[in-house]
Amino acid sequence: MTDAERAMLEYVEKLTLTPSSMKEEDVQKLRDAGWTDRDILDICQVAAYFNYRVRMADGLGVDLDEAYNQRAQDSRERAREEARKLGKELPPDRWHKHQEKKQA
Repeated sequence: MTDAERAMLEYVEKLTLTPSSMKEEDVQKLRDAGWTDRDILDICQVAAYFNYRVRMADGLGVDLDEAYNQRAQDSRERAREEARKLGKELPPDRWHKHQEKKQA
């Protein structure tokens, strides 16, 4: 994983988990890592779209199809493996735990 990719993922993680704590410094870190303002806009829009989609589904009590859930879990596992290579742990996956409780 490149430094630019790591900066992007840290930005997206913070935007997803603690959106009200985002600051101009977070955007500047992306610029410092080599992302253009257009890149940053795209990164933010994609993260916001997926967060919006999940929150709408949760808010309406809609269960996303199993294939979507499996892809998300697979992606999270790959991210977990990459984080471990860096000596870090991902925060708990609150959304999938919530989905498991709803199905029980």
